[in-house]
Parts: sequence; structure tokens; C-alpha cells
Amino acid sequence: MNDIEFIQNTNTTGVEQLIQSPFDWVFWLLMTFNIFAIAYIRTANAGYFTILFRTGIYNRQLYQNTQEDLRLGGAGSVLLTISYFNCVAIVASSFVSTSNKQHWLPLIIVAVAAVMVLLKYSLIKILNHVSQNREGTSEHWINHLIYFQISGILITPILCFSHFSAQTIQNNIMLSLMGLICLMIFVREVQSFIRAIRLRVSLMYIILYLCTLEIIPLVVIIKALVK
Repeated sequence: MNDIEFIQNTNTTGVEQLIQSPFDWVFWLLMTFNIFAIAYIRTANAGYFTILFRTGIYNRQLYQNTQEDLRLGGAGSVLLTISYFNCVAIVASSFVSTSNKQHWLPLIIVAVAAVMVLLKYSLIKILNHVSQNREGTSEHWINHLIYFQISGILITPILCFSHFSAQTIQNNIMLSLMGLICLMIFVREVQSFIRAIRLRVSLMYIILYLCTLEIIPLVVIIKALVK
């Protein structure tokens, strides 16, 4: 990921030379998109970020906030959601072996993540009809969108500012960001689980959902990254 790296010259002088590596155009393409998304929503709706973080932290009056102020179906909300997948793609691709790594790998990860989310959304809609509890499943999806956007906003500046740091520092930062992503997913699922219990969603549907749409995909992704 480093744009500049030092290597030891093989000649007799033993002088370190500065070698310029190829420009990481995929990284900056995704980060430019993220910066544009954040700037757009900040300009179009100055109070959006405050409401978004308050709703994510307190998880109260979810429907009221999303309907009156967040407007999760708006263009800015969609852009922020995509920015999350861009961040996940950059972080995930950093764990791939350098010898096997391709510059366009993050784009593939973004595409795969988009397909998985669309599949999850479709299955949540199906569960919505099967469980006969539309409020619980709808709020669960809303919670997904809120934490997608919060994570994208938090991770984007860290990725941009750490891009030119030393490789050892970058490795630690990527591990920390992966931990942050996992923490956000855990908090999101705990909140959704608590709300589902309060709304009296059947425990059988909750377990079925967690196994098919959360645990199994996560295990598959981790296994793929380890390989």
C-alpha cells in the first residue's frame, strides 16, 4: 500500500535508494468516492451525522429518527453505505499475501460484498413476511444501514492519513480497523437482538437468521482471507 519504500542498493556503495512504487489508483479511487460521499451529505444535511451517531449509540426512537431526519433511502445515505464497503474492501485486501495480491482485488471484494448484502436484504424481506413481525425485521435492516454508515465515516479518514505510513505501522492499523469493524458488527447485532426480543420476534427465527446470515458468512469470509 505504501507509495514510497526504501530498499538497499545491490552495488558496492551500499547507499539506500528511494524507489517509487506504482500509484495505488484503486485505493484512491475508493477513498475519493468516500470523501465525496461524506462531503456531499455534510453539505446537503448538516445535522445528519449528529442524528446518525445518536441513533446508533442510543438506539432509541429508531423509526422516528430515520423517518424524520436520516432518510436512509436518500442519495447521501446510499453513498455513505457504499463508502463502508469500500473501507471493508481496503482493509480485507490488506490481509492478502503480497505475492498473490492484485491491484483490483478491493473492487472484487466490493462487488462480492454488494451481492451478499443484497442477498441478506432479500432474505430479511422473506423473514419479514414469514415471521409476521414487520417492525422487528425492518428495524434490524435499518440498524444495518446506520452502522454501515457510522463505520464508513470513522474508517475513511484513518485509511487516508495512514496510507503513507511505514508498513509495520500500517499492519497494526489494519488489524485495529478490522477489530473496529468486528466490534461494530457485534454491537449492531446485540442491539438488534435486544429489540427483536422486546418486539417478541420468535426465538427460532432469530437463531435461524443468526446462523444463516451472520455466523456462516463470517466464517466463510475469515476462512477465505486466511487461505
